[in-house]
Amino acid sequence: MTNHTILVVDDEPTITSALNYSFVQAGYETILAHTGQEALEKIALKPDLVVLDIMLPDIDGYQICQHIREQPRYTPILMLTAKDTLQEKVIGLDLGADAYMTKPYKPQELLAQVRALLRLVKQQGRAELVCGPIELLIDDKIVRRSGDEITLTTTEFELLSLLMQGKGRVLGRETLLRTIWGDEGGDANTRTIHD
Repeated sequence: MTNHTILVVDDEPTITSALNYSFVQAGYETILAHTGQEALEKIALKPDLVVLDIMLPDIDGYQICQHIREQPRYTPILMLTAKDTLQEKVIGLDLGADAYMTKPYKPQELLAQVRALLRLVKQQGRAELVCGPIELLIDDKIVRRSGDEITLTTTEFELLSLLMQGKGRVLGRETLLRTIWGDEGGDANTRTIHD
């Protein structure tokens, strides 16, 4: 059994029912959405993968794909649609879909694509840094201390990430200023970081 959750977005009840059955049988948890608006709301539940139809009654799959790609958290997208022209496939992939399959589909192939996408995300590693009780999830911009989530500003997060990646090394003031605030230094100056 897996702990992965898949958001299924399709307005055809027979399709969502069939997909739900296949995914549950394979050990996945599912979240179902039948409209684009419903999909946008359920993306907030942070699924591990989205299976997305393009033709929806309100907001089309292309727009939903763009919305997902604007989020800080990376979520793989598999477009599953009746749109089968080369141009439509190119548009879907260029907008950020990781894979594109057309209906009718073969369940075995679909599950293989899902496994491949989830494996790829795992290999890319939603990068994680750990130092004592501090755990930092780079892709999700989350910091935990002894399991409790901590709220940091963007600059604080980047600084902590830099220090954790450089664990065991001494990082000079100029290195920190240049890496976090850039060559121009932004609003920072040499007094921003004290000895």
